Amino acid sequence: MKLFKGFLFVFLIPFIYTQECTTAQSLYDAESYFEASKEMKLSTGPLFDNNECTLLAYNILFKLEDFNEAKTYLDRLLTSEPKNVVYKDLSNLLTKVLQHYKSSKYTLEKIDIDEAIEEYKNILVDDDLKNISLFYSGLGLAYKKKFMNSSLADSMNFELLDLSINNYERAQTINSKYDEEILNISKYLTTLGKSSMNNDELEKALVYFSKATEYDSNYSTAHFYLGQLYMKIQDYEFAAQSFKAGLGSKLKNGNYKILYMLGTCYERMNKLDLAEQFFRYSIANEPTYIKARFSLAKVYYAQLDYDKSKSTIFDILDIDFEYIKAYELLVNVCLDQNDYTSARKYISEGISIDSKSYFLYSQLALLNNEDENYDIAMSNAKIALDLKRNYGPALIQLGRSYTFLCKSVEAEDAFKRAKRWSRDQAKHWQNWATGYHREICK
Repeated sequence: MKLFKGFLFVFLIPFIYTQECTTAQSLYDAESYFEASKEMKLSTGPLFDNNECTLLAYNILFKLEDFNEAKTYLDRLLTSEPKNVVYKDLSNLLTKVLQHYKSSKYTLEKIDIDEAIEEYKNILVDDDLKNISLFYSGLGLAYKKKFMNSSLADSMNFELLDLSINNYERAQTINSKYDEEILNISKYLTTLGKSSMNNDELEKALVYFSKATEYDSNYSTAHFYLGQLYMKIQDYEFAAQSFKAGLGSKLKNGNYKILYMLGTCYERMNKLDLAEQFFRYSIANEPTYIKARFSLAKVYYAQLDYDKSKSTIFDILDIDFEYIKAYELLVNVCLDQNDYTSARKYISEGISIDSKSYFLYSQLALLNNEDENYDIAMSNAKIALDLKRNYGPALIQLGRSYTFLCKSVEAEDAFKRAKRWSRDQAKHWQNWATGYHREICK
């Protein structure tokens, strides 16, 4: 205990400091060690003319655990007063710290992880050493290495990583420089989560991402992947929470793709006002991001704000006139407005850009049926079905055409096939066809 008492004693000596280190002493007393170091310009390695300032420099560097640099100042003190008991005790303590640090590090790197863990544990019950962050971080590293060298990750047993994080956090309370070590563990788990998600091991991925955010709640990447996973399993409430946690204070000015995904979550939850808000944020941060613009147009369409929906669609076509989804939505808007002339125009323009749009051929069949051009309607519906087998809307239009032509067997077959798309829609049109055949096709 002699060394420990000597170590404490040095901080109780009421030195009268010269003007050049008075401010640094105040910062040191306030435990602002890094600021005290900057005040004394210790990074440039100055030497002082008085022992009081030299001792303060040593104390600051010791607290910052820059032991090699601290030794420079302690050697100067011992040269000045070789018999000073305080300086000798400090020298003995510094030697003890460095010896144990080198020994435990060597054991971890060269001998055995379990031996290193025991060595660190013994060090941390020593009164002279228990307040040195390097030993906690060393123990944290040992637990981390033991976990990574095992198969515990596959078994979802995180006991060793919990111990690692606990020791890094304890080190952080003593010397705030271990954020990166904690972050690295979160990055490691996020990588495991990405691999699991790619292999469709969604439960494992969920555990990895959740643990990553638990260890470092500020690691936005883990939150973003967790949000994507929740979207994949269609848990949009939790997905939105994860995206918002990842965005943090950048809820308005964050990554435009994340803002878009957050808007998509709200769209899927039918919270259209919030969806609109985040799609607009996404567009504000990246005006050329068509996905966000198209989703915003869909939100306006769902809100029956056809003018805003059309305006947004035209903005999309100004950016990319070949964006086929824009034509498809524009046709829907026109049909809802009973503007069949414009609907035909945009169907024609869309098909000229993408002749494989089964959606547009199906809508064209709808218009053909409205115009009583049933044979043409059947032809366009069949083109749509050739492009996408059993496409529900095309089957409905095909069934309508057969019904109008009083071909009840063919109509019934089309509507039955449409049940795979929508049982309710198919049932509705079956009932309509039954009535039509009874009344018209006598």
